[in-house]
Amino acid sequence: MNGLMKEYTVVHHGGKTYRVLEDEAILSHAAKGALSPWEAQRDALEQGLVPHRYLKNLEAISREEQIRLCTSRVFVAGCGGLGGVVITLLARLGVGHLRITDGDVFSSSNLNRQWLCNVPSLGLAKARVARDTVFEINPLIEVEAATEVITANNISRFLENMDLVVDALDNLPTRFLVFEASRRARIPFIHGAVSGWWGQVSTFLSDSPFSLKDIYGNETSRDSTEESMGVLGPTPSLVANLQVFEALRLLLGKTPAYGDRLAYFDGETGILEHLPMKGDQDP
Repeated sequence: MNGLMKEYTVVHHGGKTYRVLEDEAILSHAAKGALSPWEAQRDALEQGLVPHRYLKNLEAISREEQIRLCTSRVFVAGCGGLGGVVITLLARLGVGHLRITDGDVFSSSNLNRQWLCNVPSLGLAKARVARDTVFEINPLIEVEAATEVITANNISRFLENMDLVVDALDNLPTRFLVFEASRRARIPFIHGAVSGWWGQVSTFLSDSPFSLKDIYGNETSRDSTEESMGVLGPTPSLVANLQVFEALRLLLGKTPAYGDRLAYFDGETGILEHLPMKGDQDP
């Protein structure tokens, strides 16, 4: 750490003074000390040195909260319309460990809404593109990427040691599978879904009396009417941003905004409603 102490610069920002480090200094410290970049940035923060990339974060959260983000572990199920935005923003926030999976590849129909999809990435595995993009955004964090389809046989492995699960899936069977596994593992689950102009977000803590069945009932697949609505580009971007705000609240120990209720957004009217869960106990 003594080497890092020689590398910082003093920055005055927002009425405060910070000792700031650039990525290069942290990565050099990691290489010299046989540390991972994630360990090196954690060491820096614990010594009161701020990676320059997080300076704007510290106008809204404390250094202690930034450390908490940098030691958090999040599993993002899906790397498409929702997942691409979620993964990108979690990396920029500095969430230290991301585990991501998607068994699909990018196609031309993804170009209208999926942030990680561009012409050069067509035909490439979504999870691998997501991983490479994370490293380009933030080389100080760790990311594990899998191109596997989530199944009952591998879901426990994906959830191992995770603090939070973000649902960025596009089909109900897998969504229910991940939800039930998250509940068994007592890991908070942030649900998100989109179609056409509308989207929804809901959060299920490990002790919640509610479940995805309180949203979807006995549905096992999207109905044909919903499928015909397509997905507009802004819809998953907005819903994913709401999911990331919720993830941020939970990772920092704050009260979730969407716990046991459904936030429903209608893009045609611009209305965002919070609908309470009812469940079987209510008339």
